[in-house]
Amino acid sequence: MSQHLKFLHLILIGCSILSGNIAFADHPNQGSLTLEQLLNEAADQNLEIQEAQAQYKSSLLEKSSKSGPLMPQLSIEGGPITTSFESEKNSGTALYGKAEWNIYRGGKDSSELGKSKIVSELEQKRLEAVKAKISREISRVYFELLFLLESSDLKRKAIQMNQEQMKLGKLKKSSGFTSSADVIEFELRDATLNSDLKMLTQEVSEKSRELSVLLGRKDIATPLVVKGHLTRDSSLDLNRSSIVAQIRDSNFELAEARAEIQLGEMDARVAKSGFLPSVDLEATYGKLANEERVFAGNDNYSVALKVSVPLFSGLETLNQTRSARFKVVAKEASASKKNLSTLAEADNLFSKLATLNDRLNLEEKNLSKSEEYYKITLGEYRRGVKNSPDMVGASERLVEARIRNLEYRKDYYLTKLKIYELVSSHPNLKSQSTSTAMTEK
Repeated sequence: MSQHLKFLHLILIGCSILSGNIAFADHPNQGSLTLEQLLNEAADQNLEIQEAQAQYKSSLLEKSSKSGPLMPQLSIEGGPITTSFESEKNSGTALYGKAEWNIYRGGKDSSELGKSKIVSELEQKRLEAVKAKISREISRVYFELLFLLESSDLKRKAIQMNQEQMKLGKLKKSSGFTSSADVIEFELRDATLNSDLKMLTQEVSEKSRELSVLLGRKDIATPLVVKGHLTRDSSLDLNRSSIVAQIRDSNFELAEARAEIQLGEMDARVAKSGFLPSVDLEATYGKLANEERVFAGNDNYSVALKVSVPLFSGLETLNQTRSARFKVVAKEASASKKNLSTLAEADNLFSKLATLNDRLNLEEKNLSKSEEYYKITLGEYRRGVKNSPDMVGASERLVEARIRNLEYRKDYYLTKLKIYELVSSHPNLKSQSTSTAMTEK
């Protein structure tokens, strides 16, 4: 091949690399699983949700059981009795019905019932919080998978373009325009890109298994590939004042802290009931007996109203009451601390969100400059003005800018999920069918 033809071939290869249109990171290996499908499947099969549902049902039954002590207790008692007192022996069989009713025990029974109601209401809130948490975790893994899939596609396109640049380097070498070091530079980059791609493939497998566990799937070996793209969605902008108000009303940990205070107050009432009298009604009817003999008649009965007034318990009741009150004070302090730390975390997340938004704006401008720099460097490399390290550096800068842009978008979504975590809810996040993350030409 003449020098003229070789140079013309060089130009054609360079133009083919340079003339590629800016493409979207469509990761053609994407699957059919949308975020909505994943959320629906998790709602039906997630094991943590099933556990929380069982806990809630258990608390409802526990609450129903606490109504028992407020009602009369009915039973049948009896059995053979033999006694011997001072050579007088008696024997017989007693059988009678018995009714007992704790009319008043210082408010202890009603306080225990109140505690069970608080617990069941908290378990209901816990169930809703778990559902929201699983939805956020599904969304987190979904967006992380999108990032890995799109990054993998960028790496594959980078490998493809590096191979084309290597062909250009080999042609320049065979034409005498450069040395073998030019080709080695591209071979080194090819090895690095393939190594990065293997790591991304491994991370996709790990995230797929994590997603299978969240979905409650028994077969975690089958890879799950999601559908969608990382985009910037301004419709998801959050209002700080609205979020702060929701935190006070909906944050599960704050609700749990408030419930702990209420339970502590109920415990104090239970302890205080030890100072108050108790009133019990007991009635029996049938073939009665005492410790001496069985009464022959079958129509005997007894009715007793027992009143018990505590006088001294060795300071046990007093100390229990004081202990319960101090526990309430401690829980109030803990709730206040949790409220302050949650609001501070919200401010930190809003600050991070604003920073990510600014960085995304800067990165998009930087991406445009990186593309322009890549085109100029490629043209100069083709003409012999630049060498292979310049070409490799421009290519690396471009693909890193695109992956960094994707990473900031992913972090933007994940930060919003963390904000919604503070209100124990889940936003209506949706993936888009297009992406502005572009592959390397």
